[in-house]
Amino acid sequence: MPLELHDENATLVGVVAVDEVEQLVGWLRSCSRPRVSLRKCSHLHTGALQALMLFQPKISAVPRDPFLAAQVLPLLTGAGEDTSRQGNAER
Repeated sequence: MPLELHDENATLVGVVAVDEVEQLVGWLRSCSRPRVSLRKCSHLHTGALQALMLFQPKISAVPRDPFLAAQVLPLLTGAGEDTSRQGNAER
């Protein structure tokens, strides 16, 4: 099962597909301080990624998957944000 949901902690396991997004969002809505482990996650559907970005749960364990660790984790933790462009609307 891709989602292991508990009171305030969740573990995302393997492939988290579009079918799990609604359940993930419901769980995120019900928690006051959600914590999510991505250690066992190997694929995250963009809908699940958007839900995590919206609700901003604490990431309790980083993914072992190199792509998720390098490209997705920074989106969820705010690491590596380039704030130098904020406020510059040059086109």
